[in-house]
Amino acid sequence: MDTKKEGISLNINNIIEQKNLQLVFQPVVSVIKKSVIGLEALCTGSLDANGQFISRDFLLTHASKEGEAIELDRLYREKALSNFVKLYKENKDMLLFIDINISIIDKYIGSKILLNVVNEYKIEPKNIVLEIVAEKIDDVEAMQKFINFYRSRGFLIALEDLGAGFANLDMISYVEPDIIKINSAITKEISYNYYKQEIFKSLINLSKKVGALVIAEDIGTEAEAMMVMELGADMIQGPVFSEGINIENVNLSDIKEKTRQLSIEYKDYMIEEINAKEKAHEDYNNIINNIIDRLSKEDSKKFDIIIDKIVEDYSILECVYILDNNGCQVTDTATRCKNMLSQKALIFQPAKKGTNHSLKKYYYFPKSMHLDRYVTEPYVSLATGNLCITISANFKNSLNDEYILCVDFNPDYINI
Repeated sequence: MDTKKEGISLNINNIIEQKNLQLVFQPVVSVIKKSVIGLEALCTGSLDANGQFISRDFLLTHASKEGEAIELDRLYREKALSNFVKLYKENKDMLLFIDINISIIDKYIGSKILLNVVNEYKIEPKNIVLEIVAEKIDDVEAMQKFINFYRSRGFLIALEDLGAGFANLDMISYVEPDIIKINSAITKEISYNYYKQEIFKSLINLSKKVGALVIAEDIGTEAEAMMVMELGADMIQGPVFSEGINIENVNLSDIKEKTRQLSIEYKDYMIEEINAKEKAHEDYNNIINNIIDRLSKEDSKKFDIIIDKIVEDYSILECVYILDNNGCQVTDTATRCKNMLSQKALIFQPAKKGTNHSLKKYYYFPKSMHLDRYVTEPYVSLATGNLCITISANFKNSLNDEYILCVDFNPDYINI
């Protein structure tokens, strides 16, 4: 059947018979190991009889209409394996990542065609990563049957496109992946997007708990690469290393060299990050010391006046308040954040004098562990609605009474 659109003559049967499908390969690398872990086979499309390019999406749409989607899908995998085998013979540790669209193949589970093709090319199943593309899963049981069959034969299973749409988080429990791939919905611009960084960290933590490695996809810049590595990605894929290229043009030495160079830059990046954090905490400690020096010379009646002045002196401060030895707030909260959005003001309000903080980490941790100072992890301040860290420090006033100074810093000046 011929399909014509905008001058393109499309015959799905001819494409399948002539194996007229174009594939490129994109490397998956480990910067920490300074090595190329594998290649993902990406279908780009085909050429019609007149030599015009037909996109992959256009092909799939018409193949689905003509009932040839499964044949086109099988052709993609057969070509991926036939191209990969040349490289595999010289690199037996190399992985091949291939897409498995369950919504297409769920009616053909049990055919063992993929296993037969892998055996035909004498590729070890352990070198094949089946990437589950979970777009429209009508039969979860069939998908699990497919996964269990191939996993029992030694294939690795990856869950692709985590982060797209509704994140496919529920698919983790069904797929039980060996590898999780986080795509550009999260990784694009992650170097300066706080929200994406936090989501990425959460997915990393989840992956570790379920025993899966993480590949950060679509990494286009060195800054993005540095950030995802810092946040815990095991592997990276994307234009920062290489666009999709024909298998004949895959140069592992060049890719390894790029990976090695990035590993050197990452080491320098981490040294700078550590130095910056050390400098920030040195500045925090100096501020805390200055505040305590002023408070220790006065009695508690002047605390409110002093901390109101302190907040005006240091722009980095979110809030300052003082607790007694039992965790009860003895001052109002001094803050610069006084012009809050009306909708935020309903749920974020500075704590008032008399508020009990005895269950807060910055009180009970140093109290139970006999620490003079304690620094929290970043959290959303109930006083301002912004990201902050709290540093609590013990001190005595002029009458030798014990108090706890609590200072909220916004570490990156992030307003959320």
